[in-house]
Amino acid sequence: MTDAEAGDQGGVWRRSPYLVLAAAFFVIGTTLRVSLCWVNPPSNAFDDHFAPIFMIMKTGAIPAKDACFQCYQPPVFYCVSAAAGSAAQAVGLAPAHVVKIMQGLNCVYGVLTLILIYLILARFELRPGARVAAFGVACFLPRSIYMSAVNSNDSLSYLCVAATILVTIVAVERGLSPGWAGTLGLVATVTIFCKYTAFAVLPMIVAVVIWAAASGVVSWKRAAAALLLALAPPVAVLGSYMVSNLARYGDALPWNVGMYDPSVERPRDVETISFESFRPWEFLGHPVLAPGKLHSFWTIAYSGMWFDTEPLFQCFLDSNRAWWSRYYAWYRGEAPFPGNNPAIGWLTTVTADGLVTLGLVPLALGVVGTAAWVFRQRHWATGPDRIHNPIVGGLLVLAAFNALGIIWLTHRLPVYCAMKASYFLETLPAFVLFLAIGWMTLAPNRWLRAALGTAFGLQFLLAAVHILDIVAATAGPPR
Repeated sequence: MTDAEAGDQGGVWRRSPYLVLAAAFFVIGTTLRVSLCWVNPPSNAFDDHFAPIFMIMKTGAIPAKDACFQCYQPPVFYCVSAAAGSAAQAVGLAPAHVVKIMQGLNCVYGVLTLILIYLILARFELRPGARVAAFGVACFLPRSIYMSAVNSNDSLSYLCVAATILVTIVAVERGLSPGWAGTLGLVATVTIFCKYTAFAVLPMIVAVVIWAAASGVVSWKRAAAALLLALAPPVAVLGSYMVSNLARYGDALPWNVGMYDPSVERPRDVETISFESFRPWEFLGHPVLAPGKLHSFWTIAYSGMWFDTEPLFQCFLDSNRAWWSRYYAWYRGEAPFPGNNPAIGWLTTVTADGLVTLGLVPLALGVVGTAAWVFRQRHWATGPDRIHNPIVGGLLVLAAFNALGIIWLTHRLPVYCAMKASYFLETLPAFVLFLAIGWMTLAPNRWLRAALGTAFGLQFLLAAVHILDIVAATAGPPR
């Protein structure tokens, strides 16, 4: 990849070969998501999210928060899935096809999220090479592909957060007009009722609007009106929801740990949770959670972003079914750890080690991009992207609140299943934007640019090989 173009002025980008490359990334990323979702059994998921859906399909009403373990979750995902399932039942589809359709909705959400991420990146003054590299990371990110193949409320929350970001950008571009501010309020309302982690969009909206007024993009009067229109719907609905929950369940945001408490049932390390350490090399060679690898917050989150370290799909990649049975018994806290898997194949090892190692490159670019934006505020505030500068600041706020929410969850639930990489995907649009800024910061160095392009190309190749290996293993005869 090269960055010969000095900037992207719309027409240049549309005629650029980079657009062809971005389209290829999208097609391949979509194919990987559809393929994995197609072969993955609907029951192969981290939690049973079908239970609330079936209750809604049966009764036509949202179940009580304590009716099942996942029933405490916000209801949007479950209502949409139940509507799709009921429609499938109405046309006479078999139960197996009904659940597969509901699972497939998550794949649709994942593909639509890629489209929104592209549209978000296209709004900023980014060099074509930086934009397509950042978009490629979103398309080939293993955790994003995994989550598009399982039935959970995560993928819909990613889509809705991305939609909120895009509407926020357009609203600022339109001067925070009442119509767009009101639209933002409606989209944000739907978003926060997908998953608790999506609450981070609210401080993002506040930051963007205040920043836009402080930097002179809009007047303070217009900003005040926009804040009212954008926040009144989600805050009002969320407030009434919390008051109702408090009266009925004694908790504003119920959480059914009384039914099942992972911090009691699941295995834990003797060491307390560390928020300072970062040791991704611990997952090289044997890329699964294991004793001694359960307490480093950033290590677990990072490694799980690039490989199936909290294994949902690795069990299909070798024939050692007896070991996996013992491993999952340990994973549930029911048996001792069976030791490292002696049957792990060379391809699994190579792809895991390569992806975890090469993942440090986009991570470093994201850090560089964040620092570059922070320390070059004068340029961003007065340059060609001045109107979008409040958006960049808001995305940084979104990422910060998302991380703080996960850290708070881990304090409350100090076990590995609170440190999921999937929770960080709420801020994937923010990450790839800062990654693109980092790419542009380093782009003047031709040799470094070539090295980055090579690393990204190898990373994308390993991700595709890894997913296709799972697909082949799942669809074919047992190995």
